[in-house]
Amino acid sequence: MDYRALRERPRQFLALTSLHVAEFDDLLTAFAPAWERHHRWHTLAGKRRQFPAHRERPTAVLAG
Repeated sequence: MDYRALRERPRQFLALTSLHVAEFDDLLTAFAPAWERHHRWHTLAGKRRQFPAHRERPTAVLAG
């Protein structure tokens, strides 16, 4: 399932998330920075990392 493709199908997006795309975008802007901070120091399993996860530099030539 691809988020970008799902955004183009509002009825399926609503069925999956119970939110309209605009509502989801509002929540995303609020929670994205918090998720980035948490994910930097914790794994997806919730365990604390020994070292922070790699953070891409804004001057990176290749993304990812």
